[in-house]
Amino acid sequence: MTTYLEQFARNRRRKEKTEVLTARLPESLYYDFKGYCAELGLSISEAVCLLVEREMSGKGRVSEELATSDEYKMNDDVVEMDTEVVKVVARRSNSNTNRFITTQWQVNGQLPCPYCGRWLVSTNFSRHAKLHSTTTLEIFTNEKYREKITSMIKAKQEELN
Repeated sequence: MTTYLEQFARNRRRKEKTEVLTARLPESLYYDFKGYCAELGLSISEAVCLLVEREMSGKGRVSEELATSDEYKMNDDVVEMDTEVVKVVARRSNSNTNRFITTQWQVNGQLPCPYCGRWLVSTNFSRHAKLHSTTTLEIFTNEKYREKITSMIKAKQEELN
């Protein structure tokens, strides 16, 4: 049996003027919901919109326009209108949502660029990496640049001492 949101996974929303909705959630609920939406191929906005539409249509049922529109169906499967509500156990997302942290390579808040041999403020390093058509992650995890990065760090530390 599919859950309510699974019926609409991986669908484009209709083009209509929208308004911004701001909501506060407990952190654990937010990350569980974000992970669940990612599993279904929905953005958080799409999922919230679908839930609000369902609520506003009354009695927890999908509105006729939504239920019959091919634009919202995941496949050509028939959408059951009288399904029971299933309590889904929240799951953590398997995707890595953590940012890549460069603290171990920083010297006085600066990072070495092995491409051009310059030192840049760590907060701007990602932007600089794009100039070399790469990312911060690729630079600092690539074996090719490890030796150059290490030597630049040692030279900078000796210069400061």
